Amino acid sequence: MPGLARMSETEIIVPAEKPDRPASHGGRNDFSPAEAGSDIFFAAVKTTRMPMVVTDPHRDDNPIIFCNEAFSFMSGYSQDEILGRNCRFLQGPETDRAAVAEVRAAIAKREEVAVEILNYRKNGSTFWNALFVSPVFGEDGNLKYFFASQLDISRRREAEEALHEAQRMEAVGKLTGGIAHDFNNLLQVIQGYADILDARIDPDDRSARRAVDAISTSATRAATLTQQLLAFARKQELRDRLMNLNQLIGDFRTILERSIGSGITLRRDLANDLWNCRVDPVQAEMALLNITANARDATGGAGTVTIATRNAVLPEDASVAKLEPGEYVVVSICDDGPGVDLTIADKLFEPFYTTKEMGKGAGLGLAMVYGFMRQSGGLATVRNGAGGGAEFSLYFPRASGAVERKPAGPVAPRTGGAEGVLMVEDQIEVGELGRTILEDLGYEVVLVNSARGALDTLANDSDFKLLFTDILMPGGMNGVALAQSVRRDYPHTAVLLTTGFADEAIDEGSRSFELIRKPYRRNELNERLRQVLDKPGART
Repeated sequence: MPGLARMSETEIIVPAEKPDRPASHGGRNDFSPAEAGSDIFFAAVKTTRMPMVVTDPHRDDNPIIFCNEAFSFMSGYSQDEILGRNCRFLQGPETDRAAVAEVRAAIAKREEVAVEILNYRKNGSTFWNALFVSPVFGEDGNLKYFFASQLDISRRREAEEALHEAQRMEAVGKLTGGIAHDFNNLLQVIQGYADILDARIDPDDRSARRAVDAISTSATRAATLTQQLLAFARKQELRDRLMNLNQLIGDFRTILERSIGSGITLRRDLANDLWNCRVDPVQAEMALLNITANARDATGGAGTVTIATRNAVLPEDASVAKLEPGEYVVVSICDDGPGVDLTIADKLFEPFYTTKEMGKGAGLGLAMVYGFMRQSGGLATVRNGAGGGAEFSLYFPRASGAVERKPAGPVAPRTGGAEGVLMVEDQIEVGELGRTILEDLGYEVVLVNSARGALDTLANDSDFKLLFTDILMPGGMNGVALAQSVRRDYPHTAVLLTTGFADEAIDEGSRSFELIRKPYRRNELNERLRQVLDKPGART
């Protein structure tokens, strides 16, 4: 129909050729909607709750000549706005052209067809339509009109998509969780000995230092890739705490400015009355880094990036249909770059999908952000901002309670004071590395390779200040069970857990203990050891 920008779900309505006009409905050719209403068939269609329309293929552009109230309600259009129009007015930019072509071909052949197609309501919102189109023939065998029934199946499609996503997450989770343990142990050895070499080589030996730096940098990048996969699969362990995101953004601003470069102006627009939420601050900072890095690349390293916060009460925001109704804290990162191609917007959070040139990105940064947000009970979304550029938004569920106060100032960690450390590690290379690092830091170390060996050692000599144990070990008792036993029987011994594995059951049991993830750096291990040993009220 001239002037119409969209085609209808029933594409129903464009026959390839016009048949000879048959005598229809009482032997007359001037079939009208008023006469249709008197027909028992139309009377039945009119009262049913299923949306239905009838079109006349003998008129120009195969227009709708009858629709029931259910169809009007589903589409949001009044009867006067529907009658006389081709059904293509329900189609829009995201309507699948293949489904449209399938309906068109069936109409041309005067055959039945059933498709699922994305349609648009009058208010611009979309819905999935299960469409069935059938030709209606008279007693003489001639085509009289087309009849189309439809059903809004948006909820079913959303459920199917959620199931598909859950299955995909489970598959990725099994893969990444399974390889993370062994892979992180290998990286631990590489990174650990690189740190040891770095501390021992001659500062003037530039060739050796370049080699060590290259090893360390590559190991760090490999560890980051593993962590990003775990984040996307929602297999990372989150150690969340109650906090206000305005404070996190303020504390993290210096690092953000340094990471995005001098050509980017970083602006903040933070709500004064922002609610609190429970967040893993480390993962939240990583999410901000990934998105701001994406903004930097989108703007070519020159432009403006704005970080804004606000409170949101859903469901008035139509862009977050995957979230349950409720109260949320929203962090938005906007840039003034070219914006996002909406046809690929949903793919941006897929692992290994990237629009960057080869070698410029692994396609895991935004996937990590998405996985972290879903694991946190929230959601990450992307759209084009009102003033241009891309706008990424992170929705965190609101939480109640008082925010923890940070210490007055940083305390420089000291090295070991000859405290006795019982180290438990079943991987020989990792164990030898750990003992070397700990002894370099000044600790007295006893290394065993199983939980049973640790308990036997403690039975003979219980004068250890710290148990430093891997979580995943053979022999029937893992590191969490060992830590619980030590806490019960040797209360003067502090505990620090470590693991390169990700498992919800293990992570849940480890929450009452301090934990350091593999692969850890030498200085990081030193800091965590001192935090545990020097903690106010620690066991003595």
